[in-house]
Amino acid sequence: MNSHKISLKFFVERDTFAPAEFVPIFHRWIQTHALADHLLIDVSDYAHVPAGPGSLLVAAEANLTTDRGENRLGLQYLRKLPIAGAHTFAAQLRGTTINTLRAAAKLEQDEAVVGRLRFRTDEIVIRLHDRLAAPNTPETFAAAKPDLEALARELYGARAFTLEHRASQLTLFEVRVRAPGETASVTELLARLGVKASDANQTRELTPSATGAGAGLL
Repeated sequence: MNSHKISLKFFVERDTFAPAEFVPIFHRWIQTHALADHLLIDVSDYAHVPAGPGSLLVAAEANLTTDRGENRLGLQYLRKLPIAGAHTFAAQLRGTTINTLRAAAKLEQDEAVVGRLRFRTDEIVIRLHDRLAAPNTPETFAAAKPDLEALARELYGARAFTLEHRASQLTLFEVRVRAPGETASVTELLARLGVKASDANQTRELTPSATGAGAGLL
């Protein structure tokens, strides 16, 4: 099983934010080219949608949303283009995790919310947005489980964690990673993946060209 259409969501510790508060932040990110190796294109506001995607930042390589699914605010990063040089699902998963954590660290440090925004790291929602290559079945979970466990061990070390999956033909493949008691910051998780805190807004990977059909919304 191999798919690059992976999303991760990290939840906020406390939701004290106005529905559209992240829109001007994302517009500024476009103006300042805030995310390395991402061509930031546009911003849309879905604050009017109950338990919806919130504010959407569209990049050629990925979509970022301040997602309010389950009525729980969090940052979701959805990869749309393959990560160059990542030839396995494990490599795509790890690269997408790094990109998600980098975006989360960048958002925590933004001048508009610094000191008010902190992401929890004891729970991660991982989805595969590829019903053909990754249907939501026990077989997909069995195929992905070794790579998911390897990532969780790298993130959490000796701390106990669980992988929760529910098979359904009605929903995307989803695994919820839980590590009760984990209090590390997103920059600390980056460090466990070999990315220094000072590199949170940098990247060593090369992504495909941001032209063509991949630049649209998925």
